[in-house]
Amino acid sequence: MNPAALAGMALSRRKFLFLSGASLVSGLAACQGKPLLHFSSAAPGGLGPRSTPKLGNWQDLYRQRWTWDKITKGSHGWANCRSACEWDLYVKDGIVVREEQSATYKASEAGVPDFNPRGCQKGACYTEVMYGPSRTTVPLKRVGPRGSGQWEKISWEQAMQEIARKTVDAAEKWGTDTIYQDLGPNFDFGASTAGRFKFQFMAGGIFADNWAEIGDLNVGASITVGAAHLGGSSDEWFLSDFIVVWMMNPSVTQIPDAHFLYEARYNGSELVVIDPQYSATAIHADQWLPIETGTDAVLGLAVARHLLETGAIDLPYIQEQTDLPLLARLDTGRFLRESEMVAGGDEDQLYMWHPQQNKPVPAPGCLNNTTRNLKLDFEPPIDGQWMVKLADGTEVGVVPVGAMLKEHLAPWTFEHAAELTHLHIDQIKKFAEGWAKAERPMVLSSWGSNRFVHSDLMNRTKMLLLMLKGALGKKGAGYQATGWVDLDGFGNAMQMEKGGMTGRLAVMLNAMPPKELFNAIIDIIKKRKTEGDVALAGENNYLRTKLCTSDVVEVNLKSDGYRAALNKEQHGMYERDLDDYYQEAHDKGWAPGLPRKAPPKIFFSGGSNLLRRNNMPQYLKAHIWDQMECIVDINPKYSYTGTQADYILPSAGWYEKTGIKYTMSYIPYLHYCDAAVPPLAESKGEWEIYWLLTQEMERYAKEKNQPVLDGCGRGAIDMKTIHQRYTNQGELGQHDQDKVTEEILRSESTKGMTVEGLRETGIAKYTSTGKNVQATALNNPDWKGEGVLTTLTRFTVHKEPWPTYSGRIASFIDHPWFIDAREQFATHKDSPKTGGNYSFQFISCHARWSIHSSWRDTPMMLRLQRGEPLVYINPTEAEKLGVKDFEYVEVHNNYGSIRMRLKVTAMVRPGVAYYYHAWEPHQFPNHTSYKNLIPGIVKPLHYAGGYGHINHALNRFQPGSAVHDVRVGIKPWTGQETAIKPVTVTAEEQADIDKYSIQPL
Repeated sequence: MNPAALAGMALSRRKFLFLSGASLVSGLAACQGKPLLHFSSAAPGGLGPRSTPKLGNWQDLYRQRWTWDKITKGSHGWANCRSACEWDLYVKDGIVVREEQSATYKASEAGVPDFNPRGCQKGACYTEVMYGPSRTTVPLKRVGPRGSGQWEKISWEQAMQEIARKTVDAAEKWGTDTIYQDLGPNFDFGASTAGRFKFQFMAGGIFADNWAEIGDLNVGASITVGAAHLGGSSDEWFLSDFIVVWMMNPSVTQIPDAHFLYEARYNGSELVVIDPQYSATAIHADQWLPIETGTDAVLGLAVARHLLETGAIDLPYIQEQTDLPLLARLDTGRFLRESEMVAGGDEDQLYMWHPQQNKPVPAPGCLNNTTRNLKLDFEPPIDGQWMVKLADGTEVGVVPVGAMLKEHLAPWTFEHAAELTHLHIDQIKKFAEGWAKAERPMVLSSWGSNRFVHSDLMNRTKMLLLMLKGALGKKGAGYQATGWVDLDGFGNAMQMEKGGMTGRLAVMLNAMPPKELFNAIIDIIKKRKTEGDVALAGENNYLRTKLCTSDVVEVNLKSDGYRAALNKEQHGMYERDLDDYYQEAHDKGWAPGLPRKAPPKIFFSGGSNLLRRNNMPQYLKAHIWDQMECIVDINPKYSYTGTQADYILPSAGWYEKTGIKYTMSYIPYLHYCDAAVPPLAESKGEWEIYWLLTQEMERYAKEKNQPVLDGCGRGAIDMKTIHQRYTNQGELGQHDQDKVTEEILRSESTKGMTVEGLRETGIAKYTSTGKNVQATALNNPDWKGEGVLTTLTRFTVHKEPWPTYSGRIASFIDHPWFIDAREQFATHKDSPKTGGNYSFQFISCHARWSIHSSWRDTPMMLRLQRGEPLVYINPTEAEKLGVKDFEYVEVHNNYGSIRMRLKVTAMVRPGVAYYYHAWEPHQFPNHTSYKNLIPGIVKPLHYAGGYGHINHALNRFQPGSAVHDVRVGIKPWTGQETAIKPVTVTAEEQADIDKYSIQPL
């Protein structure tokens, strides 16, 4: 690629990728001096034919194909995949020529199947991605307007100098919290991600959590038990006698683990799948319930009513572990509190009725109650009614929460449920009886279960059923929503400013000052607090006073124009507008409020594809993106986000850098990713990239004698020392990834593991679930690497209070916002018709053929499907519309229209337009994707705070962006124009766009 010639050339994407592919081949030939098996041949001098050794016969050809130089243990560390799998990587002539599954896992305990083999078709062809035409190989700088396709090749030195200057200057002008990184969803727990996060931490940049924005955060679980990430090892599925796969499709999205479902079925378990679509998992089920889209809570409420009516509940469990015995006032509909019973009493101390004493008594386990054990010496009723005298002499009626729940469930009969869900009443009865008879019921409901604006109500309903059955925290039962094994060493590695014990101690004291730490230890010794209480308090303090944390929705809503668009879309959804909730949350300090001065000005994209992924990308681009001062895409492959950036920096492929696959509890083994080959062409690992960037930032900050900045208002940030802090005062060099990894392996859950040992084995069994870091706590202090991994036993076995406002599993939330919205209990609410009142509900699903957009343009995967974005509709509706399979159709709503190929299939319910997510916009006609039709509405109640566990928190509770509530129309495409409606911007916004987006760098 000639920089001078390229500078003035407006490249089409096709030509852009062709030239980059040619550069890749040439770069490889120059670096390796070897032909690349996955490309057209390339000699060191450029493109052209190559000579090969003469072969005697076909056997020589076969033997040559099956020879290699070495085998490396690896995995797909950065893939946003809930399955971790061990692979052998075969290297020949400096190229990874193939990957092969390994089968070295052992059964967790006798009588339970093992985890072998693990892998999927995507992992088996990652070499096609790593050496594919979309691979980035050289640093690029745009020389025309953003998105014009005008680029020039630059050196790493020039890239670092220019990006460093822009970052340092913007931090001084706008605040360090306008330095923005979207934290995922593709990342690992190794040195490359530690480098990304450490840079952000040392620069005082904003950590924007995207869990809820992408629709993966289970806020319903957070509301119920104070934690979003629940679930043990997937072999525990085998032990359940009644498995309900509810809003999940393991045969597609959990391929290495799905066999446990079917082995459990062979073992006598009943398998039920609840899905409007006839999914790849549904075909294996004993019962398939093709429920009306968005009515899942209705079904759950009807079953809960049946369980209470028939007494098919675990009453001792309910009395001890749940909020059903807690007393509420009939006049206010809120909990009875000590502050109402006793002058000067505690606002957060709640009550239950003592039948022997015939009076209300303080419930153990509440927020400030020093009895940190749920075990009771009496049996509090969950039904009944009594009169109590308050401190002011007033007498009020009180009832247990259980009595209110019973009344709340009364309307949800089987008949009413059948009317709303469009299921036959016999199906509903059979399902309810399955719950009633089950001894170990289990619900699988993972990340895809959070995509409706009212998904929290649906998931609260599922957990209500498990609560009534005493299943949460019980072996072979409970809620499987993807848990995590904690690596506390990763947190140290990203925060340490000095090496060794000095650096680790500083990290600990930064989270909790010495005086508070001393008092916490005393409280634990005297049993006034549990270790979990202290961990939660420390984490909340750290998030609110130390870490510059926010979430992607909060960052988007920082733009007045973006927020106004959503406010208009959501008008009438609740009694108050979204903006009213937003303002109250900020006025009361519930919302993080970051960045403070302006929307982001510097964006580092790594592991994400924000413009491809974000709902309403046209509004994001107009109101935020085009007004940023500098956008850097650090990526091993070209993406749509990269095409709209200012710089593209080529990062090492997943087989070219060391790492640790992120630590899902489904598979209780750590998976190490060794570097099989050096980084391709001029690409570099993220640890090295940020090492070089901080070096240049520190040099420039010293040159201009930049003053110390106030960070995000939570601590001073000195850019003149950023490289010293990033390198632990010079102890870590630009290629010291192994040292960083060894620090990460100093975790509680990885005792005894070393980089050297993992290079030989590839995997190692966790030695525990890790320290009790609340966001990822599995809450099983007894598991030490043996047996299936069951979660939540800290509460059910050890009787510690749950991390909720009441200290119990919460079916009832009396936060004023929830009461006003009539959502204090789980209930059903109709899906709002966003995008306009059109005939089809637009529903997405994870695809079998890619993990997000990583494999979306991989030829091998495209050949296993139709190779382009499709919209699926039912045959009866296709006939009514006069459209046929494989034709183009126009998909439209109030935001405009796009064009997609049609697939006609009976797997989809009438009234639903179904699509698989993660296609890049440039794979659609006109480069316009379905994301432009999706407003991504926000549930206002998720801005609530000031109520125990109902508070903004990283990975736990935050506003999200719903995609499943969209309505669209479909019509035949006969050549008419399709386009997205333009977005209006203010004169001030246009001035910034002209300054930062239109002008060449």
